[in-house]
Amino acid sequence: MSQFLKTNYETEGPFGVPMKSAQATALEARLRELPTDEAFTLRRCSFERGVSELQPGERADVSWITEETPDRLGDVVLAAGMDDSHFQLNPIVTLNHAYDQPPVGRSLWRRRASDGPMRGVKAKTHYPSRPTGWTLSDWPPDLAFELVKAGLLRGKSIGFLPLKLRNPTADEIAKSPTLGQVRYLIEQWLLVEYACCYVPMQPNAVVETVSKSVPPAWAERLGLPVVPTVGFTSADAIASAARRLIASSVVNGITPALDRAWEKARGRV
Repeated sequence: MSQFLKTNYETEGPFGVPMKSAQATALEARLRELPTDEAFTLRRCSFERGVSELQPGERADVSWITEETPDRLGDVVLAAGMDDSHFQLNPIVTLNHAYDQPPVGRSLWRRRASDGPMRGVKAKTHYPSRPTGWTLSDWPPDLAFELVKAGLLRGKSIGFLPLKLRNPTADEIAKSPTLGQVRYLIEQWLLVEYACCYVPMQPNAVVETVSKSVPPAWAERLGLPVVPTVGFTSADAIASAARRLIASSVVNGITPALDRAWEKARGRV
């Protein structure tokens, strides 16, 4: 991610996520302490349970941002293991993780919570009022808050880094047989980012590709480029093109650059 608002972020940190310089330095230090296994990389999860309490007078909502259910990789993120010290350094809430667009809110707090058998993390998001000196025609937090109130922006999406994980024990599986299908229990994790998103098509998706576009009508109101519709290409056609490219001599010259880009994307700087 090469484009981001310099008014809200200072540098492109590990995994290509824009952040403050202090955040990038601290995150790089944490990454050096972790194994190079693919399990210890940035993940994104979306949750459609979303808003649990609307507070119109405060222009805020309280929402679930995690829950202790298996994600698509078969892992469970334990609420008790949340470390939000990194996120607290710049607790900005974006719309669909779009760092090249103005943020829509600020996270006031993140807390472990339960509702009957369900456990997870709740967060309070404040959508600030338009400042007096704002000169553009639209104020993004107004759009986001109106969508939240209308029930059209219910999803929440987080980016997190696993710090400590393990397999469920035999005793745990005996007490809760569903854990037999779980790959890892993520006991400690670092909250890196948090965003509002439209109701996810696939709840609990891990390493999810989050669209950074908004509907054309809203994009025009915000003065943003309208993302064109991409035509459908079959998986077979893509695989065939990939095989031809790999077999060509072109790949040999770019392999070192690809290796460097892959390591950067994994946070190995």
